[in-house]
Amino acid sequence: MIKSKLTLWIKKWLCKNVVYYSDKPHRFALNNQQQFTLEPASSDLNASAALIQIVGRKHYSEQSENYPISNKKELVNLIKINSQTANREPNTHSAYIISTLEQDQSKVTHWRFANVPKAWLNLPETVLISQTLAAEQVVSTHVFSALFTTQHQQSVFSALSSPLVNSPERFAAMFGVPCKHVININEPAHYAHTLIKGLKALPVKQLASFFTLPGGLVSKGQLKKIAVIISALFIAYGALTSGYLVYKTQSLQSQLEQNKSSVNQALTTLEQFQTSSDKLSTLQIFTSNQQIASSLFFVLQQLFTTAELSNIRFEDGRYILRGNADKATDALQIIINNPRVNNAKFDYPSRKARRGESFVISFTLNTLQDQAKPIVSNPINEAE
Repeated sequence: MIKSKLTLWIKKWLCKNVVYYSDKPHRFALNNQQQFTLEPASSDLNASAALIQIVGRKHYSEQSENYPISNKKELVNLIKINSQTANREPNTHSAYIISTLEQDQSKVTHWRFANVPKAWLNLPETVLISQTLAAEQVVSTHVFSALFTTQHQQSVFSALSSPLVNSPERFAAMFGVPCKHVININEPAHYAHTLIKGLKALPVKQLASFFTLPGGLVSKGQLKKIAVIISALFIAYGALTSGYLVYKTQSLQSQLEQNKSSVNQALTTLEQFQTSSDKLSTLQIFTSNQQIASSLFFVLQQLFTTAELSNIRFEDGRYILRGNADKATDALQIIINNPRVNNAKFDYPSRKARRGESFVISFTLNTLQDQAKPIVSNPINEAE
């Protein structure tokens, strides 16, 4: 609950302190689902400088350049000299971001703003949009102006729609960047959500690059007031965060106490399982070398398909089978052919019966067949 209230408070703070400017100012607002959307701002919004102003693409130029300089201090001095020359025109100011600083050369992206309302932070909309993109993605939007934006090798590329650049594919071809997925944004709510998402993702170091001091707007008293407000915000944020952490800690401790009995029961069950597992392992080791079936079964298994047995006895070291078969001699031949059998014979002559012929057959078993290396008997000798 505390987290949801804090999230709602942050959204309201953003709505109050962030504006979007494209020909005229627009304010961020929350709809019925507590999602961001953009609405035309009232005329009194220009009375004071906004804290954060997102500037539409038509109000600034964007350019990426390579410099044959690897020393950051020298590079910054050169950029400042170029910026002073470019900003001599009234109501203009510039910003830059060093995207790469390598041994041979450095890549810098410049933005030059012209005729935009005063604000503490003027953020190009293309920079925020690019923060939401993955590799080889291009945004196409027509909400406030027809615009294409992408990010490639840590640089921002964008262009307003024109008769020459009128599709994402042509836009990508113009800058020589890949375009495998196009994201279309045509609703103010979707566009507002994208801008806020990009604002949250923008690194603080890059955010500071767009700071501008509104001329003739701030006095020492106002600076003190702003410092007090910022300090109060940080203190409030720290207090809310600390309170949430204390609440979360107490909640987890309470939950731990409630689950203590369940944990003890689980440990007891685990101990019982381990004991049963040890017993099972012992039994498996004991039974692994034991014979689990009588050798007689392997003889009868082949006989069941041709004969019906009515009696099985074991007398004087011989197994005696009594039963019926279509042909008693076939039953005897099956028993003789089994390598486990010795000295198989009819004890009595076979007789006609309702179900074929009745027989009484006796034999002995060669138990060596069930050892690890069974002895292969000679079926010809047994038949003899």
